[in-house]
Amino acid sequence: MANKKRYNYIRKKIAPGTWFKVMTAILSFVLLVSCIVISTYMEGKGPLFIGAMGISSIIMAIYTVFNSMVFEKDPECNYIPVHAAGIVAGIIVILWLILLLLGLFF
Repeated sequence: MANKKRYNYIRKKIAPGTWFKVMTAILSFVLLVSCIVISTYMEGKGPLFIGAMGISSIIMAIYTVFNSMVFEKDPECNYIPVHAAGIVAGIIVILWLILLLLGLFF
């Protein structure tokens, strides 16, 4: 007789600190887009606050990447949103590095 698959319909709790990590990744993305839009609108001659928003976005993205690396895993918690926020923040950091290198060399 074939083994029957067992399905578990019990939802796991979301890991502590998940919403903070997700919100910092979203805020970092919003700051990235707003920096690009404002800089494009002002034809590259933006005021000082654009640089401050950019640095804030980079710092938040790096913080989210390092904070999403979970070293102790609780088997009863769901870590998928935490890892998704970390991946998105990593992509944001890579985009910032590409933009900085383009700005320096071209």
